[in-house]
This record gives sequence, structure tokens and C-alpha cells, in this order.
Amino acid sequence: MIRYAVLGSGSNANSYIFENDGVSFIVDNGFSCRECLRRMDELGFDPESVRYIFVTHLHSDHIRGIKVLSKKLKVPVVTHRECRIDTHLKGGVYKKLPVAEGEIFKFNGIEVTPFFTSHDVPFALGFFFKMGGGTFALITDTGEISEDIYSYARQAEVLFLEANYNEQMLKAGSYPEDLKKRIASREGHLSNHAAIRLMNRLHLDSLSRVERVYFCHLSKNNNSPEILQEQLNSSLQWDGVYTICPRGEMCNGVEHLCLEKGYR
Repeated sequence: MIRYAVLGSGSNANSYIFENDGVSFIVDNGFSCRECLRRMDELGFDPESVRYIFVTHLHSDHIRGIKVLSKKLKVPVVTHRECRIDTHLKGGVYKKLPVAEGEIFKFNGIEVTPFFTSHDVPFALGFFFKMGGGTFALITDTGEISEDIYSYARQAEVLFLEANYNEQMLKAGSYPEDLKKRIASREGHLSNHAAIRLMNRLHLDSLSRVERVYFCHLSKNNNSPEILQEQLNSSLQWDGVYTICPRGEMCNGVEHLCLEKGYR
């Protein structure tokens, strides 16, 4: 059975977990080890089931708790082969395994394919997964949707998509101008408008497989679930099922897609 959850996302800490037939993997962990394990326990995920921790990039809200978690669970950390995680995490992780963009990482019937995102840190990745007959894509921390990213998005039945900021809130906010420019740049984050534009493009794409979307990584200062909902109400043409993940809160994966399709 497929299970998955957003353990938390937003400006402070990000982490996701995916499970198929009792084998699971984590993507990122910006929480403390204790908090990550607490959230897993609350949602019914067994730490003993974790085989790998995958890393999107080296910003602290994505890797802050990875060192302790990997050593606690005794599981390898999978990063881009050029990613220097040891320079950011003093003492290193339990074990490192390298991957390259487009290279399929296989284990226990699960396939994970990394792809480059456009972010202001070297070798930032998104991930496309196949497990239990289902397809998933995690697309966050990117300032633009390249054609390569789009090709993975359209193959996913379940999409985890960044909707980081409202453009008007960012422009009128208190951030320094250089930080505003960084966030809104091609190597920054996806705005609500950009996320909706992607979904509307997928709506018109006859080959798109997307059935469910989790809007995540909402900014603390430049977005809110209410603001995003207003924009979705006014502009979203895509007519699938979506969930807005409030900053820092858990969003447990709904199994209806798996049950309806008979995925096991």
C-alpha cells in the first residue's frame, strides 16, 4: 500500500515521507531528529521502515536535522554527486550515496529520478518517483519551470508543488530589496501565480496525468493559505483535487488514488 505525507513545509523546515509496502524514504529534513520522529509517529510511519534520506539542496530549512536523523536511523543520505553536504553538516552523515540528474535510483521496487531545479544553490534537485504503480513529483525551491521539470510534472499523478509567495505581498513587504529580487528571480522560488500557471498548462495538456496536488513551501511573511486559496478560486482552471499545506503543519497523504487504481 502506498502512503505519503508532508511532514512539514515552509520557510523554517521541510520534510516529506513516502512509503510502499512497508518500505519508506524521506526527502529532506529541516526539523530536529526528535521532531521529525514525533511527526512520523503521529502519522503512523515506522522509523524502521526508512531506507534512505534524499536531499534536494543544502539550505538549512531542508538539511538542518539530516545528520542526526541519518545516524539515529543508520540510513544513507542520497545527494547529487557534486553536492558537498559535509561542509554544511559538521561531522557528516551516517553514509553518503551519490546520484546524478536523470539517473534512476532503484530500491525495493521504488524508482527515484532526480532532476535539476533552478535555485540559488549549486546542484539543487527535485525528484520524480515511481512506486506501487503510482507516479509522484516533488517540485519546490525553483524560480522557474523548465521544460525538463515540466516533463516530470506531467508524468506525475500526485504532485508536490511550491507556491511560495504572493507577488503583491512580497513587493509591499519589509524584506530588503536584494532579498525580494532573489526570491522573485529565476533562481528563487515559485510564486502562487507561477504555480497556478503550471497547473493551467497541465490542464490543457492531454498527456498530463496529474490528479492530485499538494501546494507547499508557503512563505511565512509573503503568503498564507487564505491568500493562495483566493488566487486559486479566481485563476485555477485545472479541476483535480488539491490540498494547501499550511506552513509547518503536517499534510497526510490521502490513499484514495491508490485504492481506486488498485495500487499495491
